[in-house]
Amino acid sequence: MTSHPENEFDSSGITGVHRRPVNTLGHVRLHDETGIRLLVPQPSSDPNDPLNWSKPFKIYIALLTCAALTWVNFFAAGPSTVLVEIVIDVFGAYPPDPRNPASLSPSSIAAFQHGVSKAAFLFSATSVSAGVSNLLWVPLAVKYGRRSVYTFTFLAFGLCCIWSARATSFSTLLASRIIASWFAGGAECIAPMTIADLFFLHERGRMTAMYSAALSTGAALGLLISGVMSVSQSWRSFHYLCAGVVLATTVLIFFTMPETAYQRVISETEERITTDSKEEATDVSQVERVEEANTPPKKSFTQRMAFTRTHLTTESIWKIAFRPLPVLLLPPVLWSTVSFGIGIGIFVVMGTTAATAFSQVYHFTVWQIGLVWIASIVGNLLGIPFGGWFSDWVANRATTRNGGIREPEMRLPAVSVAMLAYPGSLLLYGLGIHFKTHWIVPTLGLFVFSFGSSAAIGITVVYTIDCYRPIAGEVVVSQVVFKSAITFLMSFYANPWIDRDGYAGAFAAMASFSFVILALWIPLYIWGKQIRTATFKWRVMQLAHWDADRETGE
Repeated sequence: MTSHPENEFDSSGITGVHRRPVNTLGHVRLHDETGIRLLVPQPSSDPNDPLNWSKPFKIYIALLTCAALTWVNFFAAGPSTVLVEIVIDVFGAYPPDPRNPASLSPSSIAAFQHGVSKAAFLFSATSVSAGVSNLLWVPLAVKYGRRSVYTFTFLAFGLCCIWSARATSFSTLLASRIIASWFAGGAECIAPMTIADLFFLHERGRMTAMYSAALSTGAALGLLISGVMSVSQSWRSFHYLCAGVVLATTVLIFFTMPETAYQRVISETEERITTDSKEEATDVSQVERVEEANTPPKKSFTQRMAFTRTHLTTESIWKIAFRPLPVLLLPPVLWSTVSFGIGIGIFVVMGTTAATAFSQVYHFTVWQIGLVWIASIVGNLLGIPFGGWFSDWVANRATTRNGGIREPEMRLPAVSVAMLAYPGSLLLYGLGIHFKTHWIVPTLGLFVFSFGSSAAIGITVVYTIDCYRPIAGEVVVSQVVFKSAITFLMSFYANPWIDRDGYAGAFAAMASFSFVILALWIPLYIWGKQIRTATFKWRVMQLAHWDADRETGE
């Protein structure tokens, strides 16, 4: 078994009979009275427990899942940079061009506008498809394991990318992209589940920040690459590139990624450590230890790469699939979901307007517009430390002041970074374009917004996972599905909204709304524990309660 640092208490040798769900709702002891950090959840004595894998291997698995997530939005958003080329190829309609008098006729202009409107569904429909698909993929991942879902869905995703590249009509292209996104969507929810499987509570923030950055970086990277490729390649070549990276990732998943789901037996010791009770043990060494169970042998490579053949929970797949609906009513989940949704939704609006704005105002070519997204990629990467290490540091300081007891709300003050970055960046972008300032001003807006969203999404997602760890999959499903709905609506109404209110009015409104939503971390920080406890007792929340075999001890 992997050894853990001396200043971290490991009770893997303590075993016991699991009696009932602990239902801590994120209230756990993270430090003992001497300041020694407790490992939450406690690793077992089984060398096959993912918590006992080596740190470099766990980081590799996290990076692999983030890479898989990157390709999802790389495929979904990338071709929007070459939207005009797609309209020309698929519909035979050309944009108005003084050098081509035929393109200036009313019928030609109407045909082009109609083509653009239809082509927009290639991107908005994929977002909805990816989000809704998690209502299927996550129950399967919870019931049968992450590895089998990852392998099957990404193999199908890669083959659909080839189908998209070879499409000869709009209906075929639309169908191929919707089906591809349906298979790709599972990565959005299974990635944070995998991270929660592998890492302890005190490590989770920095790793989830990588997930958040991958979510946004994929779209920006796709826009950048497709724009640069447009110099000498068609939009079909971009889809072939998608197929190549997706299938290569599938090979890595198949040969190097073991199953990360693990059925954990919660002992008497862990219940006493993690429950909020006056009877909580004051010294872990005083807790009665029972005889250590026989340690299972370490699995061979072939055994580790085998697909799960048994059910990981006795819960019915229908119960797992239905749970995201009542879970969305929980205030922490609802706030996190709206924060998640506006972060991705506004990013999509910026993505759909950048091509038009930078070409009309700054006369950028397609490949130059693609280069603008370097700012977004850099912003996302710089946001990782603030969404990860900084939020963990804030939470750990608060835990120490609270006598070693961790509450999920303790990381929320870190949201202040995004609370200021969102409105500032949107004003830079909207006002910069409206007043036709230097192109660096709206580009700086893209950079700052990407920085803020990378931090905010990571913090809000890990906050809800900390609150309801045993049902992390269902929690993230509710967020992703609702986020997809917000993204679809914002992308659908973005252009009419800007046509009516202008860039200044539309983005000023987004700046105000985003500030108000993110500022709700303050009442959650103050009353979050009472809200979690009270709302979980609602009668409708009986539908969200989990069985004992889903328990993780936190």
